Amino acid sequence: MIKQQNIKGNARSRRDSRRKVKQEVFAKANPMLVGRKYDVDTSPVEIECKPGYEPTPIKFVAQDAVWQRKEYKLQLERAAIIYGNEFGHKAIESGMCLPDVAIFAAGHRKSKQVTAR
Repeated sequence: MIKQQNIKGNARSRRDSRRKVKQEVFAKANPMLVGRKYDVDTSPVEIECKPGYEPTPIKFVAQDAVWQRKEYKLQLERAAIIYGNEFGHKAIESGMCLPDVAIFAAGHRKSKQVTAR
């Protein structure tokens, strides 16, 4: 523990102490203009709940979020299948998106006749 030393005050500390005395005198003379203008209620706070209410455990909230995510993914899959069936598009099974991929695959050569656009 550091021993507190008596240090001779400087101009700033003397000015601060004079200001503090002035403020205390003003506060005693004008209590309604300084500080809080209301009484602080120090009574203990009690949380009121409706009868029969029990908060949901966080475990169940997290589990619901996981289920909702899975259900959302299933809905997307169902929508893709229905869209494909309704409009007659076949799903692309390979990574090939163009039937003539070999024509466009030569990236280092110039192909002026055929472009991907």
